Amino acid sequence: MKRYIQGVLCVLIHFGLATAAGAYVLPGRQILTFMIDQFGPGRTLVVFQKTVLYDPGLEGGMQELDETLYYRYPDRFRSEVSSAGVEQIRVVNINGALTVVDGKIIAEPESQFDHFKDLMLYKETDLLVEDLSQLGINVDLVSLGRFKDKIAYVIGAKYPDETVPQVWIDKSSFRPIRFILSGGEDTPLKEVEYTDYRQLDKHMSYPGRILIHENGALVRMHVLETYEINAEVPEQLFDVTYLKSAYEEVASPPSNALPTSELDEVKRSIRDFKKIFE
Repeated sequence: MKRYIQGVLCVLIHFGLATAAGAYVLPGRQILTFMIDQFGPGRTLVVFQKTVLYDPGLEGGMQELDETLYYRYPDRFRSEVSSAGVEQIRVVNINGALTVVDGKIIAEPESQFDHFKDLMLYKETDLLVEDLSQLGINVDLVSLGRFKDKIAYVIGAKYPDETVPQVWIDKSSFRPIRFILSGGEDTPLKEVEYTDYRQLDKHMSYPGRILIHENGALVRMHVLETYEINAEVPEQLFDVTYLKSAYEEVASPPSNALPTSELDEVKRSIRDFKKIFE
């Protein structure tokens, strides 16, 4: 009897999804606008979080870092990490990006691991559409899919295709729940999951946990601890031009020092960069 009931439920779920798939689906731009609106009208958001790295090469297979994220809407972002005597700053804005370790600029391209913040940062639809388009996401292609227990709009793919870049937006709440970044020959497939949302105030929500998988394996987790809404955050913190003048640039960093994987992102920052600058 139990198996029969389970079978009936599975049929109903698949039937419901198939029926929904045949129904009218909102345009991608409109879905993204609704998603932006549900994040609220705040000017800035400062997030204090634990960042947990998972890697067999780390002692105990994992490492915890204290990280502070600064969002200045609609398009500026800064991350600060301090660990083992090494300080790392990552800045992204509409004019560029850079990474600073121990007061020295070691990279300017935006890392794939930075893109987890895109869906929560760009608070203008045109900016977000442009960002997603640069990541290879076709905003005009929308379907309905199921992720765990949620029905979601899938922007950029025809469900259940997961081989192309795509964004998943919860159909009922318009919160992002999944972000798939395309892999390549030298770039592993990355999948970001947003879960355990917390209501920060009557307007703004934020994921309590952000999980990043690389080729199916969990490699990073961000855990929200505390936050400040509309804090006074100096514009200079996000000024890439100013930061280039304030920090020394490494002329020719070793090719194996540039961040290309999760290990390179922070583990190598803590280990190899310290050796370079001693």
